[in-house]
Amino acid sequence: MTDFPIETLKGEPKAYITRTARMADISTVMMKTFATLSELFAKAKAPMTGMPSARYITYDDASTTFELGFPCRTEDEAALRTAGLLIGKSPEGRSMTATHIGPYDPVGSTYNAMIAAMEAKGLVPVKDVGDLLQPARDAACRDQY
Repeated sequence: MTDFPIETLKGEPKAYITRTARMADISTVMMKTFATLSELFAKAKAPMTGMPSARYITYDDASTTFELGFPCRTEDEAALRTAGLLIGKSPEGRSMTATHIGPYDPVGSTYNAMIAAMEAKGLVPVKDVGDLLQPARDAACRDQY
């Protein structure tokens, strides 16, 4: 069994958009949402202060509702809200991490492997999962417990 690293995440301010997509359309919806995020950050004249992240709020075999956003500076929150973005905080607490390379279609197998590793360690995963998106289409999949 793969041994996935465990770390403690510190929450930070983020600006994001919530979307719902059919699993078959998630790549297209993500790309369009990234374009919208870029436009709204520019409208707010605020920098994106880190790598993008996706947080999957609900999901099943057919669809998912997710938050897609970027870290932001506290002093830019009002301008980002005015531009149309939601403001929140990235997840914090203990997290298991895996790196998934490639398209979204097979990412479920990465999450399933992490869940199996958690269960083998006696850890209980929460339903809240997310990706810290990296350059070159790699995604560091995070599952919290």
